[in-house]
Amino acid sequence: MSKTPNEKRIIWRQRTATVLGITQGETEALLRTQRLQSVRVNPLRGGTPLSELKSISWMKDGYKLSASQLQAIRDSKDVAEGKLFIQNAASWLPVVALDPQPGETILDVCAAPGGKASHIAAITDNKALLTVNDNSRPRLAKMRANFERLGVGPVETTLFDATQLARKLEGRQFDKILLDAPCSGEGMMQFDRDKDYASWSVAHIKRLQQLQKRLITQAWQLLRPGGTLIYSTCTMAPEENEAVVDYLLRTREDARLVPFSIDLPNKVPPVLSWNSKQYATVLQGCLRLQPSPQVEAFFICKITKKDVPSYAE
Repeated sequence: MSKTPNEKRIIWRQRTATVLGITQGETEALLRTQRLQSVRVNPLRGGTPLSELKSISWMKDGYKLSASQLQAIRDSKDVAEGKLFIQNAASWLPVVALDPQPGETILDVCAAPGGKASHIAAITDNKALLTVNDNSRPRLAKMRANFERLGVGPVETTLFDATQLARKLEGRQFDKILLDAPCSGEGMMQFDRDKDYASWSVAHIKRLQQLQKRLITQAWQLLRPGGTLIYSTCTMAPEENEAVVDYLLRTREDARLVPFSIDLPNKVPPVLSWNSKQYATVLQGCLRLQPSPQVEAFFICKITKKDVPSYAE
C-alpha cells in the first residue's frame, strides 16, 4: 500500500535531518525554504550587464532576482529575445565546474531542456564542439527551440537512450562530459506541497540510483583519457549522490576525484557513510548544498580519467 503525502513528508524530513546532522525542527524549517530565481546574461544574443541587479560573485554574467523583480524580468523583451535566461543559480554550478573551453569536444548526456548546454555555448562563444543528448523527442524539440532563441549553435543533437549511449556513440570520445542525472529532485520539492510527493519514495530513489550508475558508467566509457566528467543532481539523497560516485571510483581504476568547491553559505559536508555503507574518503571533495533561498539544494562532483590507473582512496 502506497504511503500518503504526510507519511512521505515525515520520512523525507527524517532522512534529510540525518543527512544534514540537524534536528527535525531545523530540517522542517529548511525544507520550507522559499526559493528565488536568478538570471544569466546571454552574450550570444548581445546581452549586456544588468547594473540594476546584484551580481553573483562566483558566476560571470549571473545576477540575483528578488521576488518582486522576477515577473518584470520574465515578461521582458530581453528574455523573449534570448538576451537573458532565468534559472536557479544552482544550475550554473555544474557548468562552472566543467570549465568548458573553445575547441573542446563536450557531451551533455541528459541535456533537455538545454539550460546548461546553452550556458556551455555562451561561455565558449559557440566554439566548443558540443553534442547534446536526450531520450525524449518532445524535450529535444523544446531544447532546439530554446537554442534557436538563445543563439546556440551549431550543436549536434542526438535522441538516444543514455543507458545505451556508449554503443550508440561507439568510436567517439569527448574531452568533457556533463551528466546532470535524472534524480528524485528533492532540491525542487516544497515540504508542504502534497503534489511533490506523488513520485517521491525511498523505493523510487533506489530505482533511480540503479539508473544513475548505468548512466555514469556509459559516460565514463565516452570520456577520453585526461578528460573531465561532471556528475550532478538536484537532490539530497546520498543514494543518488555520493553512492553513485563511490561506485564509479570503486569500479573504474582510472577514475580520480578532483576537489570542487565554491564558498556558498549553504555548503554542507558530503556524506561519507549511509545505511552502514562507507564511501571513499576522497568524496569530501564533492560539493553538497542544502536548500537556501538563492541557491537550491544540489550536488556536484568532478572526476578526471587518468592515463595511468589508480585506485580510489
